[in-house]
Amino acid sequence: MKIPFPSDTTIMQYAESDLASLTHYPFRFACGIQLLCVSGRSIISTGVEQYDFCETSELIFLAGSLIQVINPSPDFRVRMLLFPKEIFLKASLPIDTSYFNYITEVPYFNHAANDANLASWRRVNQWMDMAELLFTHPAKHFREQLEQNFLQSLFMWVFNSIPQKYLSIHNKYSRKQMLYHRFMFLIREHSTQEHQIGYYANQLCVTPRYLNEAVILYSNGRTPKQLIDEQLTAELKVQLSNPSLSVTEIAQLLNFQEPANMSRFFKKNTGMSPKEFRSLNKL
Repeated sequence: MKIPFPSDTTIMQYAESDLASLTHYPFRFACGIQLLCVSGRSIISTGVEQYDFCETSELIFLAGSLIQVINPSPDFRVRMLLFPKEIFLKASLPIDTSYFNYITEVPYFNHAANDANLASWRRVNQWMDMAELLFTHPAKHFREQLEQNFLQSLFMWVFNSIPQKYLSIHNKYSRKQMLYHRFMFLIREHSTQEHQIGYYANQLCVTPRYLNEAVILYSNGRTPKQLIDEQLTAELKVQLSNPSLSVTEIAQLLNFQEPANMSRFFKKNTGMSPKEFRSLNKL
């Protein structure tokens, strides 16, 4: 099935969509993405994490994300802004990294639940109105400056709009709570290549045992290995949705030593073989 928007982009892009093409299987955006739900409701899944995405909700994934839409209502619709990593890196330079750490770990915000007057919701839609004006058709002149200035100003506004109480709560996270959030970010970024808990423990400078304790505490009893496998399974579905790739090529892309190992892993976690998955989705 053809996706009506790109997985990556070299320019800022604005779009409105029902995201219907993301209901069949996960899709990976390599670029940054901001989503506003303007009507209806769905579950947005990033693999191991799920968000109740209803009207007045916002999601921001700074470094891209795997996304699947689950059980959308008939009237579900979003406004979206796609931004390339290069522009994000330039726009983020003068901004305190602590804010980006917060957004990375807490990408979801419900404006109605945090602002009874919905003033922040109206304002974030004004930013989207400006994005529509600027980026529906690429500018002939000063495009890069327009993109960088817009994104930088948007982030500054977003960070100034985050209720101080949430920043204070985030800053008071326990060590294990912070460790859990950082682990979740790492598996979103690296699960395609790194399948074992030892890699993540090393990245976080803790022992596998301590990481196991922290993750079980804050993930409703799921172990780090279970979460890694869940994310890897979702990533496999993304690759299997591409009919131009063979199972052997996908196994290489996702760092399995042998295609048979990947097939066994996929069947264990989904109950079907890669071939059966592709047949079911008519790929």
